[in-house]
Amino acid sequence: MVHSPYVVVIVSPSSGVGKSTLASNLAVYLKGLYEDLPVAYASSDREATSKMFALSNAAAGSFGDLQQRREFAEILAFGEFGVEFCHLDPVAIEQADWLRKVLALTDYDGVLIVDLPNGHGLLSAALCAADLVLAPVKDPSVLGEVVALRKELLAGGGSSDQFWLLPSELGKEGSYQHKDRLLDFLRFAAEERGFQVLEETLVADQQVLELAAEKARPVLTRVRQSRFHLQLQRLAEFILAQRQQQNSYQIRVERWLQDGLIPARARRVELTCPLCSRGVLGAKAHYVESLPARQRIMLHETCLTGLLKDSGAGSFMASAGIFLLKPGGGAAGTSEQCVCRC
Repeated sequence: MVHSPYVVVIVSPSSGVGKSTLASNLAVYLKGLYEDLPVAYASSDREATSKMFALSNAAAGSFGDLQQRREFAEILAFGEFGVEFCHLDPVAIEQADWLRKVLALTDYDGVLIVDLPNGHGLLSAALCAADLVLAPVKDPSVLGEVVALRKELLAGGGSSDQFWLLPSELGKEGSYQHKDRLLDFLRFAAEERGFQVLEETLVADQQVLELAAEKARPVLTRVRQSRFHLQLQRLAEFILAQRQQQNSYQIRVERWLQDGLIPARARRVELTCPLCSRGVLGAKAHYVESLPARQRIMLHETCLTGLLKDSGAGSFMASAGIFLLKPGGGAAGTSEQCVCRC
């Protein structure tokens, strides 16, 4: 397997709650926090995307091009702030998992932010491929629609752990009578339905609205002194922390197994390196097997090299295709063996 992108889907059943402002700015902040991290942004709003990211002569493709066998890298245009971008034009979908399978074979070791309105033709495919879903919400009355979004994520092999609700001060008030306690009630009602709710609440900031959101410009360069700036920074850090979670990788492996992208026998091997707790697929790794227990693990080449550094075993590892560790015999005259294939 190659290094496929970590897919963050940002969707909301309500309009005007800051969904697209959040999504486009998170791409900028992720790139600002980690300059070497590849970051791509995909949106159905061509005009706003162009205002925010397009450089002169930038020609971005769309997800529809992926169905025509174009590579993911070929549809991305390099944009402002180092963020790459493409478009999400409506396409006919035969199977919801097609996008997941395409992205699984894409060599893009970074973050892909997908900004979609509820009801878009690509939403099912995006949720099927999602590693993380953020749903900005203000009105508690739309939680039933948010439940439907989570069900779609689960139907695509995802987990409730990947779905987070983000309270927002933006948008219409809805039907709840006590306006001053609206967000408190939203949090209570969401948690009763088993949602994970972020501690952050998207603030309504008129300066951010006038200088950044309405003009499709980044908060990072226009309103750095605002509370919204600090929130975006924390949310970007949250995404990066989620990307490192072992559970996220395990869900990916289950989906790859389901899609037949890795052999079923991979279930017999622990595909997370125990030395660093990160996934091994797509990386140079050693296969380690304990006999006769028949326990199997994988170790990153760099992790094993670091473990054996200054131990005198480094030169031995460099030339060995297989090595055998055999401790002394036990009381019953037998011993465990560990075989490592390099």
